[in-house]
Amino acid sequence: MYTVKKTRETHNNNICEEILRERASVLSRAGMAVSDAINLLKKLDEQITKKVSLIDKLRGKENTQFEKQKRVSLGKEINASIEKFNELREKTKLRYYYLIVTREALGLRRHDIIFEIYKIPDKKNRFNDGHF
Repeated sequence: MYTVKKTRETHNNNICEEILRERASVLSRAGMAVSDAINLLKKLDEQITKKVSLIDKLRGKENTQFEKQKRVSLGKEINASIEKFNELREKTKLRYYYLIVTREALGLRRHDIIFEIYKIPDKKNRFNDGHF
């Protein structure tokens, strides 16, 4: 009788451990999805900043037709990158929402630290076409 009870307890403990591992894995994947998306946003933001810096340098140069064309072309690239950034930001917000829902489903109700860890950058406005 004792061994049957002990075996049942061991089996139940193994199942509980497996459930806990799976819960941790699900939560980890949800967090990594948000983290990866935020890192992509940061890289895209750096690229946009470099292009804006380049267009600012071009403004200081001689105002030839070639320079104007380069600025217009670069401005269009910047706006395309900003559009991509904003689309990725919306997807990141959705992943963030999934993380919060996952936490709630697992019984985790306090999300203060999550708000601090996963900061989603603000939406970007289009680069002003008049500044090319």
